[in-house]
Order: sequence, then structure tokens, then C-alpha cells
Amino acid sequence: MKTFNAKLIVLLAAFSVLGVGCGKNTMNAQQTYQPPILDDGRGTPISPDGPGGGGTGGVSGQTATFEPVSQSEFNSFVALHPLNAPTDYKITVSLQNAGGGYYAGTVKLPYSDTGLNYAPTFTADPGTNIKLSGLKDSGKLEAGYNFWFTLSGKYYFAAFFQDAYGAIVLVFDSYVNQGDGQGTGTLSGKVYYKNFAQSYAPQSPYRKCWYLYNGPYDCRATSIIDKTSAVPGDGYRYLGKFSGLSKAAVFNE
Repeated sequence: MKTFNAKLIVLLAAFSVLGVGCGKNTMNAQQTYQPPILDDGRGTPISPDGPGGGGTGGVSGQTATFEPVSQSEFNSFVALHPLNAPTDYKITVSLQNAGGGYYAGTVKLPYSDTGLNYAPTFTADPGTNIKLSGLKDSGKLEAGYNFWFTLSGKYYFAAFFQDAYGAIVLVFDSYVNQGDGQGTGTLSGKVYYKNFAQSYAPQSPYRKCWYLYNGPYDCRATSIIDKTSAVPGDGYRYLGKFSGLSKAAVFNE
């Protein structure tokens, strides 16, 4: 009987400790959103107001006015033809969760010039890099550098996108939460660009430019890859800013 009582006391004590521990963890989870540990071993925030729906299809995106830093800079960005009197600058961002809080999608920068409409379109696909002998980063998500992160307690989103002529880095550096818990806040940010150097060499069909480590089509930016800054170096130039994008619409939440 004494042996039974002793065992019973030990079991009750263990359950008591477990009960206190579980209650404490639940309280912390309610107070502070704990970001997941992703494939690369880094814990990164899904978004400023916790994980959203992150749908993977039927993404329509959101459009806002885009303000180029100057017409001459936008002319350098376009590069393919001279601009005369461009107007109606816009930005359309349409993203989807490619898995683990990494975001693929499309960024368009439409504008009009002398009665003609243009829409430079940059993409990062939701799939993974093809596995080929001799190529680095096989099997990694193409959008593997596109995610939310924090610097000095502030949330940022920075992501690479590419077209046939160069790359852009999209940065969300301000988020205004409407306080309704539905992710209906608005995003503001900036766009940086880097055009490819002129070359007769063909582009790789197997890797986006941020997975190339040298040559004319290398568009890597160390600060964006490592998330040590929301401003890319490595030859990127500031193109302009925007505000008023719906977070829920942009991220298909």
C-alpha cells in the first residue's frame, strides 16, 4: 500500500508539472506569434500580423500608383526604347505562398507613353530548381529568398523577380494594420532594379538570376539574400516607391 501511494504521489506530481507547463506555453502563444523554423534553419516571420491564408491559386493581386524617383531613372530601367512623356505609372503585385512562408508570384510596372501602354512583368515561380549535375542549389524553391523578416524590431518583406532583361527587388517596408484581425492592412514600399549586362551568351533556362553566381545574368544581392538590410547593393538602383496596397489582396489571404 505504501508503495502504491508513493507511485500515485509521483504520478500526480508529474501531471501537475505538465499542466503548469502546458498552460504557460499556451499563454505565450497567445501573446507572441512564434515564427516557424524554415528549411534553411532560420526562424522568419510569416507576416506582421501572423500567418494568413496564403492561398496558392486564383491570385488577382492589387494595383497602386507607382512614383518613379525620376523620369530619367525610369528611362534607364526601361532601356529598350526611349521614353517621351510617360504617365500613369502603376504597380501590380500578385503573390502566393510557395510553401513555408516563401512567396512566388508576379510584379508588373505598367505605364503609358504617347498613346501606347506598356507593362514590364517580373516573375518568381512557385516550383523548385531543377536538379542538374554541376549546378548549385538544386531542389531549392525558386522563391527561396522571398519572405518576411525583421530588422531592429521592424517587419520587412524583400523578394527577387525577373524578366528577360533584368531583375527587380520588391520591398515592403511599411505596414499599417487596420486592427480588425483580418489582414486588411495596407503596404508601402520600394522597387529596386538591375538590368542585365549586354551579352551574346544565352540565359540559363534552369536557374533564375538570383541563383547565378557570376556572368552577365547574375542578379544576386547579398543583403537581400541574407536579409541583413532592406536595401539591395550589388549594382541595384532605386526605381521608385508606392503605397496603399492591400496586404490581403497582394498575398491572396
